Amino acid sequence: MIQVSVIASKLNIYTLQSVAVSKDSVIVPTLDGQLLRVTLDGKSTSIVNLVQAELGVPFGIVEQEQDLIVTVSGYLPQHYLLRVKSDGKVETIADLTQRSGFYGAPFGVTLDQNSYLVTISTDVVESSSELIRVSRDGKISPIANLTKFGNPFGLVVQNQSIVVAQSYGQLVRVEKGEATAIVDLKAQGFGIPFDVTIWRDRLTATTNSGLVVQVDENGKVNTIADLAKAKYQIPSGIATFGKDLVVTTNGGFLLRISA
Repeated sequence: MIQVSVIASKLNIYTLQSVAVSKDSVIVPTLDGQLLRVTLDGKSTSIVNLVQAELGVPFGIVEQEQDLIVTVSGYLPQHYLLRVKSDGKVETIADLTQRSGFYGAPFGVTLDQNSYLVTISTDVVESSSELIRVSRDGKISPIANLTKFGNPFGLVVQNQSIVVAQSYGQLVRVEKGEATAIVDLKAQGFGIPFDVTIWRDRLTATTNSGLVVQVDENGKVNTIADLAKAKYQIPSGIATFGKDLVVTTNGGFLLRISA
């Protein structure tokens, strides 16, 4: 039996922003540039405001050894992969501005051994995109071109492959530089995936139709929760929290999903 509970509400969240877990709290990027630390009893504190620091709006986020690894997109344009320390100190890992270009942006980020995997749109309008690897010292190397699947959003490492949520509706698996569709969620009526994690050994994604869905090893899709129907609006970020899930929505909710 799936249960959905509210951790916090009235958060300023955009649908393409992810969410991360750090120790016993949840880190939520907001549209006004903050990284909010939210405890399970709903209390929130701001770690840093990246817009005020003139770095941009945070999108992808993942925790690494109590640091936060964040993609940001500014308006000049300027795009970065950042490391944010627990005290709010910000370090630039890599300048992604030339890679993303004037009309692009970096979106998702996750860890892979000792480096970072980042999804980048090189032109949001044209939906040209790629998956790159960034070393800890900021060296950038391409992994795969994802343009035929649209703009890339959230991503997760599964076994020896990388799974990316794409704007044309697919969850895409990247192995040895080759990208293939696992499932077309949009074509099956589940919507466009925004973010993806692994929960109970299965790919679990948020979609723009308001759903949280799971995909098994055969590509079969099962709806876990209809958050739009429950009036939490459209889910965006998703991450595992112990045995549960945490999900953000563009209605400003931070939710906990348990079974």
